[in-house]
Formats: sequence, structure tokens, C-alpha cells
Amino acid sequence: MHKLNTFVVVRTKVIFSGLLTAMILFSCSVDREKLDGNKQVFRYNESAGLTSLDPAFSRYVENNRAINHLFNGLVQMDKNLLVKPCIAKNWEISEDGLVYTFFLRNDVYFHENQSFPGGKPRKVTAQDFVYSFIRIMDAKTASPGAWIFSNVNTDSKDNLGFEAVDKYTLRIHLKEAFQPFLGLLTMKYCSVVPHEVIEDLGADFRNNPVGTGPFKFQMWKEGNKL
Repeated sequence: MHKLNTFVVVRTKVIFSGLLTAMILFSCSVDREKLDGNKQVFRYNESAGLTSLDPAFSRYVENNRAINHLFNGLVQMDKNLLVKPCIAKNWEISEDGLVYTFFLRNDVYFHENQSFPGGKPRKVTAQDFVYSFIRIMDAKTASPGAWIFSNVNTDSKDNLGFEAVDKYTLRIHLKEAFQPFLGLLTMKYCSVVPHEVIEDLGADFRNNPVGTGPFKFQMWKEGNKL
């Protein structure tokens, strides 16, 4: 079972801190204090206030920093700005550059939440990405990241643009070949989110996020600590 989730405490405008099970590299100053065994405290200062913990609204740098700890996407950037696997373990791009096929890991879980059966963690599937991406494009969501999918082929009645081929295979169809598309998918807008929690909470998902990342959300006192 793939578990990146841990308890986290973050103070907005003061100090962000938490327990790490996976090493997270950050561009700002870091203070780590070893606790029992392999647990550590991770702290960083944030002078700007957060506006949302929903990846659909990760427009601002300060939001991105916190969201990056809570959520994952198909792919991610390494320190050399090269695209590397994340929830997608590998992928294929058609010769004409119009079809991207992603093969997902089958050991990634959303953090536990009461919206899931028994409140237990739930596995991430290709359908979760279909939901997450369509949500970004939905005008009702009003996500500033909708432009990322402007080249996705949603015009054809038989082609929805995003296709869950099977439980762990996702296919994206583009209107035109666009080489930087894979890099765009590393943006936090493209993080996977659970439909059950969003359907239960609606707009309150912004301050009650559920992701797959190295940190698990516990509470947020806006303007004070998270």
C-alpha cells in the first residue's frame, strides 16, 4: 500500500510545520528537527496568506506551496525541470502527438475521509483523473487553470477528450499536437481529487482538502496556522 500521508501542522504567515515520511525539497529556508525514529518536523515561513487549498485554485505561489504537500498529479518536475513520473508510472504519446496514454500506479491512495466507505483511504483510479480534469474545465468551477486543457478534443460527440481505458489507464485526446502539453500536466491544477469529498463539501473543499500527497490535512485556522 502506497502511503505518503502523514500528520501536518502549518501556520500561515508564521510557520508551516509537519511530520515527514518522504523527503521534500523546498526552495525556501528549512528547519528540520528529528523526532522519534524516522519522523521529522518540517517548517517554513510564509509571509503571504493562503486563499485556498483546492488545486483548482492553485494560481498563487503561496497556495501552490501548501497544495504541493497535499496533492499529486500524473507527472511532476524534477530539480532540472524535466518531467518525471508521479502517479503515472509511465506513458506513451502517439506518433501524431494527438493521443497521450498514461499507465497509473495501482498503489496510490487518497487520504482517509468520512466521504469514503468506512472512512478508509481509497485507491486512485483513471476515472478520478477524468473527473478532476473535467472539473477544471467546467465553467461552474471557475478554475483559473482551465486554459491548460484548451487543446483537449472535447468537440466530438464520441470523444470526450479524457478517457478511462481501464481502472489504471488514462487516455487524453488533443485537437492538435502540442509538445509542451506533458509539462503543463505537472502544474498543481492537474492534481487528482476525490469526487466523493467534493460532492459532499462543495466549495468547502477549499478548506477541507483530501489528496494523496506526503502530508495529510488536519485543520486550517485561516490567517494563523494550517
